[in-house]
Parts: sequence; structure tokens; C-alpha cells
Amino acid sequence: MKTYMDYFEQLCKIPHGSGNTKRISDFLKKFAEERNLYSRQDAMNNVVIIKEASQGYENHEPVILQGHMDMVAVKTSKCNKNMQEEGLDLFVEDNCLKARNTSLGGDDGIAVAYIMAIMDSDVKAPRIEAVITVDEEVGMLGASGIEVNDITAKRMINIDQEEEGVFVVSCAGGAGIDFNIPVRRKEQEGHVFRIELSGLKGGHSGVDINKNRGNAIKLMAEVLSEIYKETGFSLISFDGGDADNAIPNRVTSEIMVINGSASECNDINEKIKEMLDGRRVFLDDGINTDEGIFSVCSIGYEKRSVFDKKSTECLLALLNRHRYGIVAMDEANPDFVKTSLNPGKITTTENEVVLLSSVRSSNSAEKQNLIEELCDLAKELEIDYKVSGVYDGWDYDPDSKLRELMVSAYEDMFNKKPELEAIHAGLECGVFASKIEGLDCISIGPDIINIHSVNEYLPIDSAQRTYEYLLKVLEIL
Repeated sequence: MKTYMDYFEQLCKIPHGSGNTKRISDFLKKFAEERNLYSRQDAMNNVVIIKEASQGYENHEPVILQGHMDMVAVKTSKCNKNMQEEGLDLFVEDNCLKARNTSLGGDDGIAVAYIMAIMDSDVKAPRIEAVITVDEEVGMLGASGIEVNDITAKRMINIDQEEEGVFVVSCAGGAGIDFNIPVRRKEQEGHVFRIELSGLKGGHSGVDINKNRGNAIKLMAEVLSEIYKETGFSLISFDGGDADNAIPNRVTSEIMVINGSASECNDINEKIKEMLDGRRVFLDDGINTDEGIFSVCSIGYEKRSVFDKKSTECLLALLNRHRYGIVAMDEANPDFVKTSLNPGKITTTENEVVLLSSVRSSNSAEKQNLIEELCDLAKELEIDYKVSGVYDGWDYDPDSKLRELMVSAYEDMFNKKPELEAIHAGLECGVFASKIEGLDCISIGPDIINIHSVNEYLPIDSAQRTYEYLLKVLEIL
């Protein structure tokens, strides 16, 4: 019989970044069919697997075990892996599971691994309805689109929390906004410079947003705006970040200085370096200090396709006026972030620049106001935009029987109380609570450190304790 860690390793062999989930969805469907379990795979690649109650539990109320199969697939600047086609390279260090030069995908591969191990065992439990969704990391898309006609349970354990012993009982809602900035280009000769920013810590744009970590896209935009005042350069490219809900930790831009002799461009090169060095103190709280920060390279005199003046100024205006980080704290609890914003990924093509941003708020009105603020900015700058992945928050239920039972079980097992927390991140609990009337839910999970980043790792002891606790909960449900 395979363990949950065996299944996690199998899952990691299959590429499963958001938007790239067909193969892992098929793997889960085949897993269910081979064990003669009821299963359903929808057009979005969401998968439902149902295991009937074990002997003696036939009259117990059913329970949903829920997680998502997609991961935030990020890699270091030196990693050549094609994360659309290749799996992860796992290794163990200091009793922690890691992936070499990439994110690990513990969020939320560990939930899927737990579910597979439970479905493949003789665990004592009521009817288990496993719901494994796609594209949670890009706006709860799978949860938003899934039908729940075959779901009978009114209790749900979401396994998408990244801190052992901390039970999430409420979460923020959110949305994604895609900006499509049109680019008009022209052929031009001049001195080309490549500017890079790397080594930032990055992290989750919800749970890490209160840590004042540098946002590579915003910092590069500030630097380029200063350089633009001095040189009036033409932009060639601006690329960085990995997902709208990950704080971008690296970005690269190429610019062309049209006028100036070679000696004058050398002076510009030195001036840029001087400006970038001046940023070092500002970034100290947001970087891994053993890695680089800004760097500039003079490529030489070349003929390139560059942005025209209006396109360059439009992009810089958007990036500088687009807010980042905490927008508002909760009035009732000053330690809790209520509303935030993160520009997370930027990509340049021949005809456009695409910027992906994430909006979060536990307050529906503030979430909508922030969406409208960004839409108004796009309209003012004559930029196309699309709002997608709008998802509901999840309100605290003071009368949750599931929470009461799970808190009691945790105390019995570990001789201490779990913490109860409302988080500034999206969870699918909110989406399912809006679909299943009267749903009683809670979110748990093992420690997963530095999620959504190349420094992610899963402490193996924590994963084992959480799995044993989950089995105990199923036994007493």
C-alpha cells in the first residue's frame, strides 16, 4: 500500500502548474477507476472521487475532503527546466522535502497526496467525497466552475493551510485583473542596456503581503522612470514574475538609448549602476542578501525593434500608478490585512505587454472599489483589461460544529489548543460555501514554508503529524 509521500512523489513527476492540469487530472481519474471508486472529471479537469463509508460508519454524515491539483510553478533564473513539460526534482535536506531550483508545489500537492492515500486505504471514516479542483492559484477557477450535484456532504475539510496547528476559519475574497498594454514599435539603432533585478524573497501575495517584501516589477518601474528622465530611452522589453498571486522576485528589462556617443553611453552605464547601488539599503529587508540585487549590462550598439515614445510612457505610467501591498488594515483587528494589491507577472511580446495583478479583500465593497480603481486607470491610459476569477470570501461561523469537534480532537491528540485564524488569502471554502447551502467547513494543513517561491520546503515531521491527525478526525466524525 502506498503512503501519502509515495503519492506526492508521483504527483511531482507530472507538470501541474496552473493552466496545465490535464495530465494530472487524468492521473487522478485513472487512480479512481483502478480502485473501482466513483469518479467524475468535468470539462475543466476538476475531479470528484467518492469512497463509501467504512463498516459501522454507514449512518454517519458524509464529509468532503478538498484541495487543488495546480501549483504555482516558479523557478530560479538559472534553472533551465521547462515546467510546462517536466516534473520536479525532489530531494530531502534536514528532514525537509524540497525541489531543486523550483517551487515544490506542497500547496496543494500535499492535500491531493493525503486524499489519494486515504482513498487507497482501509481508514475508518464516513462517506468521503473528495473534490480536487484546478486553477485555484489563478482565481479559484476550478471551484467556481465545478458542479456539485453529486456532493451530499454538508461538512468540508479543506487541506490548503500552510501552518500546522493553525486552523483557518475565515478568508478574503479576491479577483485577478489582466492589463493588455498595446505596443507600437519601430526599428531603431542605438546603445542597448539590459537591467536585471533578482534575489528578492518573493512569496505569497496574501499571507506574505504584510512583510513589506520588495516587488520586483514595481521596483524596476521606479528605476526605469528615473533613468527615463535622464536619457529618454526607448523600451525594448519588460519581463518578470511568475503569477498574479506571487510577489515577483525577479525582473529583466532591455532599453535603448538612441542618442549619444560610445563614451556618453559608458557614462550612462555608470550612472545606472550608481542609481541601482543606491537602492541596496532600501531593499535590505526584502532580499536574500546572499544573491544579487540590481545589475546592468551594456550590450552594445545594435539595431532593434523598440517601443515608440507613447508606448514606453504608457507602460511606465501604469506601473508607477498601480498600487502594491497593503491598501487597508482591518479596523477591528489592526494585525489583520483587510485589502491589498499585487502586480505579479509582466510579459512582453511584439505587439503588447501583459500585466497580471491580484486584488484581495475580506470586505466585498472594498474589493469592488479596488477593482474599479484599476479599471478606471486602464481606461484613462487607453489600455485593454479583463477582470476574472472573482471569488467570494468566507465568513466566520460562530456555531460551527465541525470546528468544535476538530479543535477537541486536536487538544486530545497534542495536548494543546490549535490557533484559529482568519487569513488574507483566498481559499476555496468561500466558493464552496456559496454553492452548498449550510456548508460547515474548516481549513488545515502541515507546515509548508516559503510557498509560491523557489525556497519552498515541507517539513516531513509536520506532514506526518497532520496526516495522522486527519485520520483521527475521520475516525471520530
